[in-house]
Amino acid sequence: MNKLSIKSQQILFAVSNLEKKHKIITYISLLFLTVSTYFLRSENQDVKIESATLKEKNIGLIQNLIIFNRSYEAFPLPIWQKVKRGDRFIINYINPEYLKVFGHNYNNSQYEIIGKSDFELFSKKIAQLNYENDVAVSITGKTLNVFENIIDKDENIRKVKVVKWRSIKDNKDTLIYGMIKEILPLDRKIKIEK
Repeated sequence: MNKLSIKSQQILFAVSNLEKKHKIITYISLLFLTVSTYFLRSENQDVKIESATLKEKNIGLIQNLIIFNRSYEAFPLPIWQKVKRGDRFIINYINPEYLKVFGHNYNNSQYEIIGKSDFELFSKKIAQLNYENDVAVSITGKTLNVFENIIDKDENIRKVKVVKWRSIKDNKDTLIYGMIKEILPLDRKIKIEK
């Protein structure tokens, strides 16, 4: 046992002397870190390229959705389309009239709103009401005439008359369409809940 401890002390002493004289462990550590950094940098570049590719594909898909719904482009009332994904309803399309009336909330860009749910766009109270109406239409398949709330350009909550209906595409996608029939006059100002 004594021989083993003496032998291990000699090995540690030799490694310690090599480290003091030549800094071998330091250089090996630096080499390892340099190689690791190189590989991480190349992985980072690959991720950036994939991200840019996905963004371009996403823009192409959104443009295709707009083309698919071109029959609503000239419609004089605000119309939107949502697609059901799991337990969420994601905005799939808005027509130019919707953008004219509510574009101030989305930098006047269709691309700012497409791909988001009501919970990402509105206060929880407004989003919950919209969600409940969307669920009712998606389950029953019946046209629904309801009152919902929107936010005007002065950040007032306004009541609107909305009609919602369902369409099932290719037996897998449940599409919920909505159309604002009338924006009711503002009786009293209600500021947005933050």
